[in-house]
Amino acid sequence: MKVLFLGSVIKTEDCTKYRGPSVAGNKMQLGLIKGLYKIFKNDLSILTEPPIASFPKEKRIYIGKGKIQLQKNIVANRVPFINIFIVKQIILIVNAFFMIYSWVRQNKNEKKVIICFNSFPYISLPAILAKKLFNVKIVCILADPPIDVINRGFIGKIAKKLEDSTTEKNIKEFDGLIVLNEKVIEKYAPKSKFILVDGGFDLDDAPKSPPGGQWTNIHEDDVIRLVFSGALLEYNGIKNLVEASKLVKSNKFVIEIYGSGPLEQYVKEVAQDNSRIKFMGNVPNSQMIRIQQEAGILLNPRPANDPISLYTFPSKMIEYLISGTPVATTKLNGLTDDYLQYVFIFDNEGPEEIAKTIDNLLIQDVDYLIAKAKEARNFIINNKNWDIHSKKIKEFIDLLY
Repeated sequence: MKVLFLGSVIKTEDCTKYRGPSVAGNKMQLGLIKGLYKIFKNDLSILTEPPIASFPKEKRIYIGKGKIQLQKNIVANRVPFINIFIVKQIILIVNAFFMIYSWVRQNKNEKKVIICFNSFPYISLPAILAKKLFNVKIVCILADPPIDVINRGFIGKIAKKLEDSTTEKNIKEFDGLIVLNEKVIEKYAPKSKFILVDGGFDLDDAPKSPPGGQWTNIHEDDVIRLVFSGALLEYNGIKNLVEASKLVKSNKFVIEIYGSGPLEQYVKEVAQDNSRIKFMGNVPNSQMIRIQQEAGILLNPRPANDPISLYTFPSKMIEYLISGTPVATTKLNGLTDDYLQYVFIFDNEGPEEIAKTIDNLLIQDVDYLIAKAKEARNFIINNKNWDIHSKKIKEFIDLLY
């Protein structure tokens, strides 16, 4: 069987060079590609549409055809495009289709599967057209369902509405779906074949540090570092976290907030007046992983009933849990029962409940906190790595023929 991965993967170090790439989305693609490569070897091909913001947000007007060395033995072929809004999307669809056609011709006597990372039109339409014209099965990894949470201008709203409606329609065209949250199937494609792959990590990135975080070397007068990392957006519960900081009874803690986004200025202003909040800005993912491993508690205050929470899996939770640091989170829909025994749950996402949970954690037995964090890390390593998920995907696509 020949497999073509069509997505938006780039080198890890390039995620912070441009506006547009998602660190979490790129890590997921890299992990899956490495896992699939272990199974398919040279039968795996990769096409990528670099997720660079359109001109003039980014100054590059043309992104040329070429190769991207993702790993030692893994090379992706870049789909060329003119980086101007709307023109960009149309050219990506056309060029991606012709590159798929070339791949089909090279493998005309083989079983063929295209795995798309998301169902955005410029990813899914070339694959759907190939399905209709050639003997090709297509599968979608639906990591980002069509939900808009960003404030946009008039033209942006129209364009996003059109993109989302096309995305939603295209979801039903795939022969199979790989979802991070089963609620997505209920909403968008109740009759589709699917498997659940709820986040993962690369075994090569397994931490070498002992679990326990700050608790492994704690002293009586130490200030406990509570860490939030992620996009500074309303749906991530940032304002509830800030308000909760004012209600915590203990004075032996500080909340460090890492990331960027629309609420960045809000957090900066709060930090000037509230010594319990520190705005830390954006840091490279490699540094963020180290910070998580050295923290006292990792916080995820995202509201459980937000549309993003209802239909996605919080990939940040995999990074949190494997860190070996205790995790406190809201009870998100994407967190299935097997996760819940390894985290501390806010009964609701209100500031009072978050503050109450923080106070409770700060007086817990240190050995208990370390043991819980160790169990969480082992659970992720043994059950949620990309090698396991890739084998599951291989079994799924085998059944499509």
